[in-house]
Amino acid sequence: MLFKLFAFIKFRLTSKNQHGIHSPFVYRYITKCLYADPRYRPSKSHNVLFKTISYFDLHTIHLTPTNIALEKELSQYFKKVTFTKTSEELIYIDRLDLAMVNKTIVQNSSITNDTVVFINNIYQTKDTGKLWSSIKELDQVRVTIDLFYCGLVFFRREQVKEHFKIRI
Repeated sequence: MLFKLFAFIKFRLTSKNQHGIHSPFVYRYITKCLYADPRYRPSKSHNVLFKTISYFDLHTIHLTPTNIALEKELSQYFKKVTFTKTSEELIYIDRLDLAMVNKTIVQNSSITNDTVVFINNIYQTKDTGKLWSSIKELDQVRVTIDLFYCGLVFFRREQVKEHFKIRI
């Protein structure tokens, strides 16, 4: 618990809003998606997830581990969404651990240039915080967005490798 408090204070001191962002891709994502209406869910991380699906018009989602309640909720809002065991569009990771990172990011051959990885609770424990830091360092990862409650990973080869901490 103490780790999460210190991590939050550090995040607030080092994060930016849209005015400190110089990447056109990330700036558009923040202003047209994260800061835009509507608000889907009371949970900040689920709100970001729903807005991201809507903004990128994603249709195939891989939930890991399988979450029936979240599947039902997503299906209510997004009628065209299908859930698969491997997805080229969105991978949702609810509980971050080393095996999950290796399986869904490092060794995943279905990841494309446009794949989005959404990781919930990146600062849940000290170990998840360290794993988040190691994900940022992976060669195939180009852009990461740290929102404290969750993190997003992009593999856009045309983008310079950057890490963003954004207040929402």
